[in-house]
Amino acid sequence: MTSAISNLIDELDAASTKERRQKTAPKREKPANDFDRGPANRTAAPTIASILEASIERAQRRSDGREKPILLPWPILADHFGGGLWPGLHVLNAGTGLGKTQLVLQSAAFTAKRKTPVLYIGLELGELDLALRLLGGEANVPWSNLWTGKAGPAHLARVREALPALVSLPFHFEVSRPHGFPASAVASAVEGFRALYPEPDGPGSRPLLVVVDFLQLIGAEAGKESELRIRIGQASYVLRELAKTLGVAIFAISSVARERLKIDVRSSARLEWDTDPNGCPINRRILDPDAIIGMGKESGDIEYSADSVSVMVRVPETWDGKTCDVIFATPKGRATGATWSPLRFTGYQYEECDDRGGRMVEAWQASDERRERVREEKKSAKEQKRLSGIEADAASIRTYVSAHSGCSVREARVNAVGDSARRWAPAVALLGNALVQTKIGSKVSLSIMEAANDHT
Repeated sequence: MTSAISNLIDELDAASTKERRQKTAPKREKPANDFDRGPANRTAAPTIASILEASIERAQRRSDGREKPILLPWPILADHFGGGLWPGLHVLNAGTGLGKTQLVLQSAAFTAKRKTPVLYIGLELGELDLALRLLGGEANVPWSNLWTGKAGPAHLARVREALPALVSLPFHFEVSRPHGFPASAVASAVEGFRALYPEPDGPGSRPLLVVVDFLQLIGAEAGKESELRIRIGQASYVLRELAKTLGVAIFAISSVARERLKIDVRSSARLEWDTDPNGCPINRRILDPDAIIGMGKESGDIEYSADSVSVMVRVPETWDGKTCDVIFATPKGRATGATWSPLRFTGYQYEECDDRGGRMVEAWQASDERRERVREEKKSAKEQKRLSGIEADAASIRTYVSAHSGCSVREARVNAVGDSARRWAPAVALLGNALVQTKIGSKVSLSIMEAANDHT
């Protein structure tokens, strides 16, 4: 591990230790001149002139195609990341059982097939899980059948036929038990990976993809216990520094916080779109990206350190017994706008929707119509209940006044509607001329005119 990364880990650990001490130590006021002046031997900061020429050269290399992003298997996602995964930290938030591991493994296999080296750091999968998922994806066989022993001779034959396509791929992996792989070990693995594949023609000449599955399982440093929030924050900044200094794209999975699993992303983030003549969503946009940026467990430093943050949620209304459509939303991107796209999960792999999201839009429209119908039914039922209450109160007033002709308004109101002015007024209005109010001096007596138009 390089001294720069090691120093960063030490600095982050020192900062977290200081934070813990500040929380427990009694507060004291600092004197006016008590501040950190920094090291006395600090060197002068460089001027902007020292980086301008090299930056223009990088822009030129990207413009003429000598430096390219890492493409994803789904062209529809290209705009989410400015054409693909550029060097940086890219975080994907997704819930349990949504296939987030399968998505990043598909991306990794696709990348390796294009001769771009891949390092998969699995903190949850074992070697068997990893191998069966890759084999299943290549053979178009559900990996779960391979895992559970349900794969028949035909499926096993297809898996064996797929083997040659995988054995020569530049696909490297590290697997570890959960919480047994600290940020320093991740850093060493990534640095070793870059050393194995150096950049022959300068920065950006050999892109690399690193997958971290997943952030919440990164362990504490040896002999240094820390809270999960602090551990994840440290790991996020270490990954960002690795991506920046080594020029690698890091695709890191983050688990969604339990309390946010059932969030309605479409309404909370205000997903909007236009519709083409075939009913498919185009010009897709996110009007309130902040609503979904922090969906990960122990979020905060994860989102701040990331170059892009994406969220993946299923659209349950589209489940047809075999496939389910998924929203892939990117509320934060480096030099890109917030956008979303439809994908489809088959149960063992992701693919672009053959209807380009039309089924998803139809499901949303049907859901909105059902919701509006239920709302109108509730509104109608509430109004009917209100009218029935008025009719019942009017009947109660009629009955009481008929039995106590000449009674006062207060007497009738107390005995007929529980002395409620709110109930009295609409019931009296409904009775109309049937309720006769006769003023005698300062008092008003009530009676019922049976021959009047009877509203009750």
